[in-house]
Amino acid sequence: MSSLFDRSLLPEALFEFVVIADTHYMLERGDEALEFESRRHQSARAATALRQVADLDPDFVVHMGDLVQEYPETPDFVRAVDAAVQQLQDCGVAVRRVAGNQDVGDKPDPTMPARPVTPTSLESYHQRFGPSWYSFDHRELHCVVLNSQIMNAEMPQAEAQRAWLEGDLAAHAGARLCVFWHLPPYLCEPDEPHLGNYDNLGEPARTWLLELLKSYRAELLFCGHVHFFFCDNPGPTRYRVTPSTSFTRPGFSHLFAGGPPPEQGRDDAPKLGFYLCRVLADRIDLHFVRTRGELELKPGPPRLLTPIPPAAAAAPTGITLIHPLSLQTEVPLAWPSVIRQRVRNDYPLLSCLELGVSRVRIPATDLEDAHQRRRLQLLHREGMAIQAFSLFSADLALGDMLKKHGDLAASWEVQVAGALCPPKAAAEKLKKCGQRLGLAPILSERMAGKQHLRTRIGYRPAELPELDQGLGERDLDIAAALCRIDRDGGAWNAVLALRQLGNLERIRRLDLLCELPGRDENANNLQVAEALFAALLLPAARLYLEPLVDLDRTMDARSGLLDNLCNPRRTFTVLRCLNAALQPFRGASFEPQFQEAPGLRTLELQSGSTALALMLPEGEQTLPPALLERAAKASAARLYHLAQGRVEEFGIGPPEASAISGPTLLTRTESGL
Repeated sequence: MSSLFDRSLLPEALFEFVVIADTHYMLERGDEALEFESRRHQSARAATALRQVADLDPDFVVHMGDLVQEYPETPDFVRAVDAAVQQLQDCGVAVRRVAGNQDVGDKPDPTMPARPVTPTSLESYHQRFGPSWYSFDHRELHCVVLNSQIMNAEMPQAEAQRAWLEGDLAAHAGARLCVFWHLPPYLCEPDEPHLGNYDNLGEPARTWLLELLKSYRAELLFCGHVHFFFCDNPGPTRYRVTPSTSFTRPGFSHLFAGGPPPEQGRDDAPKLGFYLCRVLADRIDLHFVRTRGELELKPGPPRLLTPIPPAAAAAPTGITLIHPLSLQTEVPLAWPSVIRQRVRNDYPLLSCLELGVSRVRIPATDLEDAHQRRRLQLLHREGMAIQAFSLFSADLALGDMLKKHGDLAASWEVQVAGALCPPKAAAEKLKKCGQRLGLAPILSERMAGKQHLRTRIGYRPAELPELDQGLGERDLDIAAALCRIDRDGGAWNAVLALRQLGNLERIRRLDLLCELPGRDENANNLQVAEALFAALLLPAARLYLEPLVDLDRTMDARSGLLDNLCNPRRTFTVLRCLNAALQPFRGASFEPQFQEAPGLRTLELQSGSTALALMLPEGEQTLPPALLERAAKASAARLYHLAQGRVEEFGIGPPEASAISGPTLLTRTESGL
């Protein structure tokens, strides 16, 4: 049983394995001047990650290559490998090895910064670690490990590997297939240039391999090397590039709108981590475990591992994509490549999956953009629903758009400018889309401290009876009305007001739109937690939050769930953990209560023997004694420290940390109710 992680909210898996990449063990350099000071931390970062891997106790671990910072032609290479192997043993981790460029040499390209693979370096690797191409079976999976560094090389081993792979795949046709090699086949597009590009596999091996994966319907392809997250779906295969545990690669920071991370982008520590892969009967759930470059394990309750799509399909939460899901750019001409590299920012996509939200809300124009549509298709394939929205106009061909994009957009929201209800003349057109149609108004109103009027999207509770009446006059039924959570009134009061409305004849569901209120992290944490908790009182509702990424170049600046480097803020962790913790309670009929004390608001929900309490403190507080006493007597109770992403079970006596800082959820099942 893990002491560092809590898996209790995850679906049961057949088994688990871990994929870890580019640990880059670094020998001690004493007082020697280093190009990057963070190199001194690489070994400790790797050790911390490996201890977490060992604690998870997976069935097997695949190391994607680049075990050490040295490379074969350097004098300290063997000593570094010895030390790295010892580190693995000390951490209690046995790995299946993939050969990387730091292990055997670079790919055959005269522009590469290190010597290509030689017969000597390859033989040395084989003598110590065994073959660099091989396969193994583990229960339902057939796993294939390849040496990408010798592909396209004029070496007999390259042809031997090719012949072996074709025979191995033919012998295991129909098996659930996972493939591992170091060098990504591509980062942005399958036909991107390879000569002079440090970060992809050259032709003709690239096309040959991708065709083989397609032919044998490989379930997963993992690569490493670039120390950044990229993903794609070449044919039926889910393709993931595994980040490093030790450092990030500087050039890829050009993907982000903010300034460079520390050390010109080489020390973007929040992006470091490894994959926990949980094999289910019909899929493999890929959980990215962020190690964040920590140098030692931090004491405290276990970290909460949370469901991802499609296991999170029951969650009511969604994200409005204020920014596009994916932006592309070119990495400038800079070492170690000698050409510009076209790359894509896949971190917003990764973050949506990490959050465990069930859907995204997008402008309909994204469906007409070839690049955005392709990324949305990937998100949809991972188990997330898409809701599009369009501004109403007389020439809005909504029926045609629903027909064209019905395979991707599960629902559609029409936004009406300057009115609560669409014109009567449009009713007949909208009736044809009623089963999937949602409505939202766009209205202008005065905001304190602002010179110009501000746009408000979404209904207030008091406006819904008028909307329902207008829909009745138009004989129009709609799937949902989007209701706004105002910053001042708060989500709890807004939802209570919506509950008091009773049945609305023409509106089947009320959805919620929650904007992060500004740039105060604590205020954002409280707003998100309150909105998600309050949404339990509307069992059918969907809750959309925005923005995903910071809005800091606008007249109304707001922090997002991610900063401008696409790294998670605390608010991200609050949403991820509370979204998961509340999933078991969806659909229950709750009675609400509200308690307020100096510096602490407590929202409570009761349903039979189940009691939930969300504590919203201003600054650091302690658990209310009454709640603490009830939890200690409960048959089962858990305390979720949401901003820290940790959870603890109540046993005999009080929890380890009776102090709370930030939103905190207490769940309990009480005896005798």
